Amino acid sequence: MADILLREEDLKFASTMVHTLNTILLTSSELFQLRNQLKELKTPESCNLFCCLYRSWCHNPVTTVSLCFLTQNYKHAYDLIQKFGDLDVTVDFLTEVDKLVQLIECPIFTYLRLQMLDVKKNPYLIKALYGLLMLLPQSSAFQLLSHRLQCVPNPELLQMDSTKATTGLRGTSVSNINYTELLQHFEKVQNKHLEARHQRAGQAEQLDRRVVL
Repeated sequence: MADILLREEDLKFASTMVHTLNTILLTSSELFQLRNQLKELKTPESCNLFCCLYRSWCHNPVTTVSLCFLTQNYKHAYDLIQKFGDLDVTVDFLTEVDKLVQLIECPIFTYLRLQMLDVKKNPYLIKALYGLLMLLPQSSAFQLLSHRLQCVPNPELLQMDSTKATTGLRGTSVSNINYTELLQHFEKVQNKHLEARHQRAGQAEQLDRRVVL
């Protein structure tokens, strides 16, 4: 499905499908083994699977971040969230961020919440979560994530040299994944979505004018 969606020309449909597939990936009990395979990224096969999913998941920025959370790619998740300031942030976009925050509280992300206890080893996880917090308006999801982050021990440890920080991948070797190239792919796909939204908005405006005339 991910391979097929890479060739999909209807970008809005692709984004909706990616969101649906991501929900299935994260919540279906039948995909427990697949989630474990992605969570560790210890084999070339799992790394290839991650890259394959990532390229399609780029149709939806928030699902891309959730995939990075699932695979413990916290540094890359933080880099992606930094790019969100350049995107077209809509109500639907913020709604998806809200849903991601709710998902972080679910059993599937228990390991992620436990990793928040070790700030030294997972600084980018904390930074990524704070990034999501800054994106959210003052809402119930904002309060939920804010309260969770208040539980992080020793907040002064966040003020550390980022060059000495780890990415949060414990005992794994994923050196064959080119994260710079993946980030460039994310930007390219999102630029296409922005152009498509502007086109749809222009077409809708033209249609409204015709109706008025």
